[in-house]
Amino acid sequence: MTTKTDLLGRPLSKDDLELLDLYARLKALSARHDLPPVATANCKQAMVMLWNACNDLALISEEPGCD
Repeated sequence: MTTKTDLLGRPLSKDDLELLDLYARLKALSARHDLPPVATANCKQAMVMLWNACNDLALISEEPGCD
């Protein structure tokens, strides 16, 4: 994550950066093909929940794309 502001131009807080980092890590885990199906499904579910928080806080505008 290279941006220093949210979508409204406000500076990102330490908490914002942590949420974005967690979202990115779960997104990467969700894209892996070497995990057991139950792990992949739960990573995707957790990623979408974090996406909701990040989207509601105007930190990201992308779709979760976990299919």
